[in-house]
Amino acid sequence: MVNQKGLTLVEVLASLAIISIVLLSFFQLIINSNENATSNNEKLVMIYLADAELERLKIDPSNLFIVDLENSTFEIKENLEKVIKLNNKDYKISIKTSQNNDEKKMKLLNVVIKVRMDSSKSSSTVEGYIVYE
Repeated sequence: MVNQKGLTLVEVLASLAIISIVLLSFFQLIINSNENATSNNEKLVMIYLADAELERLKIDPSNLFIVDLENSTFEIKENLEKVIKLNNKDYKISIKTSQNNDEKKMKLLNVVIKVRMDSSKSSSTVEGYIVYE
């Protein structure tokens, strides 16, 4: 019998099966990496929106107060909500304010800003103080 060189059909099928298993695991890794990158990008957008809203309120805190000019008094709005549309996605911004007696003496207002997206379960919260006169 002559010694024939080459691969049998079984060897070719086995090598194809092994290669396909390895490639499928790499594809799953790439898909998971893409999903994580998208999720992290959404979280960063929410963090930046919350930070930007806090800085906006530090510059102009008048949106947080109801002013009565006749009696020269003002009242703090405790809860504010608004929706910002960015990149065809709606981000809900909730602003909660509070103030204890020590903060009132120092004319500080504690502000907690929470940003969340309806289509995502994640959210971002930023807390800071606003000085008012």
